[in-house]
Amino acid sequence: MLVLDTDSLSPRERAEAFQATVSGNCSASMASFEDPASIRARMTTYGFGRAKVFNIEASGTTLRRTPRIARASDESSIVLALPMRTDNHLSWAREDRMFGPRDLMLVDLSVPYVYGWTGTGASYALHVEVDHLGLPRDTIHRAARELRASPLYDLVRDHVARVTSQAGQLVDSGAAPEIGAASAELMRALVTSAAADGSRLREAMHSSTQARVQAYIRQHLRDPELTPARIAAANAMSLRALYKLYETLGQSLEQSIIEQRLQGARADLTAARPRYTSIAATARAWGFSNPSFFSSKFRELFGVTPRQMASTRPLTTLAEPHR
Repeated sequence: MLVLDTDSLSPRERAEAFQATVSGNCSASMASFEDPASIRARMTTYGFGRAKVFNIEASGTTLRRTPRIARASDESSIVLALPMRTDNHLSWAREDRMFGPRDLMLVDLSVPYVYGWTGTGASYALHVEVDHLGLPRDTIHRAARELRASPLYDLVRDHVARVTSQAGQLVDSGAAPEIGAASAELMRALVTSAAADGSRLREAMHSSTQARVQAYIRQHLRDPELTPARIAAANAMSLRALYKLYETLGQSLEQSIIEQRLQGARADLTAARPRYTSIAATARAWGFSNPSFFSSKFRELFGVTPRQMASTRPLTTLAEPHR
């Protein structure tokens, strides 16, 4: 969702609007500008359940969270951020570093910091509340200094890049909560591995794999070519490990996919404004190439046929699939 576009404001309104938008969606801080007379900025934010994306594209900017501001604020987000165009400068806790485009940085927004860039730049960021991570702040701060030491660095960086840059499409995919859960678990695994916290790493690796796999499946439910082999390959795991994962969850992978597809189809069939002109089209849209199989499984799960389910919506025009 677009929360600020300074092109729609007069020049004298832009600094105040920038300040208010950053403080309301990121953390309380003081903004200063490379060229106050020609501020340009565009900011978007998207909710993903446990996670939030907040992207800034702007002319040269510096954000300062002073000790006084930090003491007066109750900010609790931990952020994985990516500079997207120019080098970004970050100072915090006696650390002073430059991060190049697509270098991943970990920031605790509760502490004082100075962050910014010169020229036209951008910062795409994934926010997770510290309570969702279940990690002490000293572990998070230790990881921030050694992030590249984690074997998960490239994996998590690429995940953050995809989620933030494609947030507008992903938030409408029907998988936003699962993507947020997967993102939080990946952040947790990255932090524990970078901080060399072996006692928590095994648990974090397992839970991040589970969340990542389930989010991937949810994103691709409508694809009839969604196979176990494809799921395993996309998540860098063997088929055996994939099936073992679902054994620990007490589920069948195939049945889980079918039930999620049927749930999606039911939502479409009962929607006030149907997306499809027939039940067969609804079935195809949710990855069922065989209408009879779809109807059989639908009745098995919900106790009624797709037509009976659709009839609960007034003035339905959907037709039963040909048998």
